[in-house]
Amino acid sequence: MTQYNYASPGYLLQHGTPQTLSDLMHGGHRMVHYVPALGARPLGWEYTDADARAYTLAMPGALQVTNVQAYEAACVAGLGMIQAPRAGMHKHIMEGKLVEVLPALRAPPLQVSLVVAHRRGMSRRVRVFMDWLREVLAPCLQA
Repeated sequence: MTQYNYASPGYLLQHGTPQTLSDLMHGGHRMVHYVPALGARPLGWEYTDADARAYTLAMPGALQVTNVQAYEAACVAGLGMIQAPRAGMHKHIMEGKLVEVLPALRAPPLQVSLVVAHRRGMSRRVRVFMDWLREVLAPCLQA
């Protein structure tokens, strides 16, 4: 699932809109760090360059959070930039609370998996659910 880079209009007014990787490195920008558990080391700003290779840039953070709601809220509040799939941010974009920045430096796509106990003897309901989920997620996975 493709990840996009977001910032609030208030953050961009205060810090400027980054246009290049150099702007991120030297422009005083910061991000909201999402970590799986408190005390975990944040990854930093992930991006793919023209060569389609994944890179990570260490960036200062305004804070570290461990859940998606705090991640979104901190960005909307102007505390820093975030990287997230468009599906979760659509409402904020439509309301003008978030804007995409650095579209040429998007993070590598997130993996999406559905785990089932075993495939042998899988019920028809589970198969129908898997097909439905694939159909629902297809637009998000293509973007």
